[in-house]
Amino acid sequence: MQISGDFVWYSTPKTFLTKLGSGEIRQAAAMGLNEHAAEQRRQSVTNISTYTGIPKGRIGATTRLIKASASGPAMQAVIQTKDKAVGLHEYGSPAWVRDLNPFAEGRRGGSVSSMAGAEATGWNVRRIFKHAFIANGRVVVRVDKTSRRLKTLSMAVTANELAKPSRPNVPASEAYAAIDLERRVLRHVIRALGT
Repeated sequence: MQISGDFVWYSTPKTFLTKLGSGEIRQAAAMGLNEHAAEQRRQSVTNISTYTGIPKGRIGATTRLIKASASGPAMQAVIQTKDKAVGLHEYGSPAWVRDLNPFAEGRRGGSVSSMAGAEATGWNVRRIFKHAFIANGRVVVRVDKTSRRLKTLSMAVTANELAKPSRPNVPASEAYAAIDLERRVLRHVIRALGT
């Protein structure tokens, strides 16, 4: 058996090679990256809301996507969140009963509570925060026993939930990027090369 072949030059490889070095490919890659980043943002908002108990609307309103640009040396899409710590009073439905018994526990003086602390929901778990009480609608605790200063208790910082490696969202995002990012970018690049 003998195999023979003839080399014929078509204009298609020339067009292909020309497009390969053009800004059109970078633009297509940026489109794929931005598409993946938009999906990562959507999934992160849903994931964080699921395990923290903070409404998706609150997380979504403070989380935005900074799209990648085809110009410049590095192509980078960023998911950014800007929010303060979410207090237990916001979504935790706090409860604290003040017993107005001046002789409670055999001591004189003022109002006291039979509760060990304020009860509130944080990270979808209802629990009692020891030594905490409700003042001005917020769940607070004294800075120390002798101080009159109060510290407001919070449950989650959305920036930490989005990017801190020890939080559940980061491993989920990395796993999704491993299966989705390359596929999306390649689809856009192949489409740009084919036209």
